[in-house]
Amino acid sequence: MFRKIIALVSVALLHVPYLGAWGARGHTVANLSAVEAIPADGDSPTFLRSMEAYIGHLGTIPDTWRSSTEPYLRISEDANHGWYTEQFDYIPDPPRSRTEFVLRVYDEYLKTKTKDPDRAKLINIRYTGTQAYSIMEGYERMKAGMRLYRTGSLAPTYISISPIFTNPDQVKQLLAQDIAFYMGWLGHYVADAAQPLHNSQHHDGWRGVNPKNYTRDPDIHGRFETNYVDLIETTPPDVNKYVRKEARHLDDVWKAVLDHSLEARNSVEDVYRLDQRGAFTKKDDQEARELVYKRLASGASFLRDLAYTAWIESAKPIPRISPTDQPQNPDNPRYNPATGSAPAPLK
Repeated sequence: MFRKIIALVSVALLHVPYLGAWGARGHTVANLSAVEAIPADGDSPTFLRSMEAYIGHLGTIPDTWRSSTEPYLRISEDANHGWYTEQFDYIPDPPRSRTEFVLRVYDEYLKTKTKDPDRAKLINIRYTGTQAYSIMEGYERMKAGMRLYRTGSLAPTYISISPIFTNPDQVKQLLAQDIAFYMGWLGHYVADAAQPLHNSQHHDGWRGVNPKNYTRDPDIHGRFETNYVDLIETTPPDVNKYVRKEARHLDDVWKAVLDHSLEARNSVEDVYRLDQRGAFTKKDDQEARELVYKRLASGASFLRDLAYTAWIESAKPIPRISPTDQPQNPDNPRYNPATGSAPAPLK
């Protein structure tokens, strides 16, 4: 089954240029391993297991939205695939709002553009990334879909609208497909965040002071995450043994997302050190293999944890929010007139 999925995805991507992500194999493996790690108990979204192939297939799709042939989509999508933490060290505590983050980056650009115009060229969301927000938004899509799946609240309306909706079970299956789509889509960004170079300014060659003489070649990105992953023919069983066994309920999903990215950043120098000694040309290099397997397993584990957390949280009733606490209300004490909203609340 896995070989068939990879073959189909590879054909679909033949005419898509290299876009700097795990590649078809890595993203597919990460998503498949995440689904396989969903606990087989009543507190988990086990229904997603029946759509494992579909979720695996979706892992690579967001990279097809980054071709120069779709420029509007590429401009919107590019930033979602990186979180280059050193690039926004002037924001030590990123806000719980994508729009507030964008504005704070722009404020820094305005401060810098006259005194250091070369540096200012990279003070923008394309070179800071918005990966953490794409993960949060994907998690919330999944949670919202799970809430509908649990209640089946759309079934009576749909069935009354048209005879093509035959019964509540049919509507429930459609809702299950929605959740699988959200999980597969989300899995792309989660796996990106597990790749060390997606969390550092050193994403395409070493930047700045370079005492260890690491390569400045931008192709290191592809050598690690695509060429080497293909060379060693990575499959789900390779990764599964490194996936965390116990699913975690994430008390503060935003903090967990930030921690997931920072954990990956700790391995940036491992990638450069291995590349320096030519490890990514050696199929039997055990250290290089383990780095690939462990990083993909980190993405799979975290995607599984997000699905598990979303399932638990989707069972909770929606709390009543007073008019003053509505995020779009200017009387909300945390309302930011520059964004037209208050940021997401603290846990």
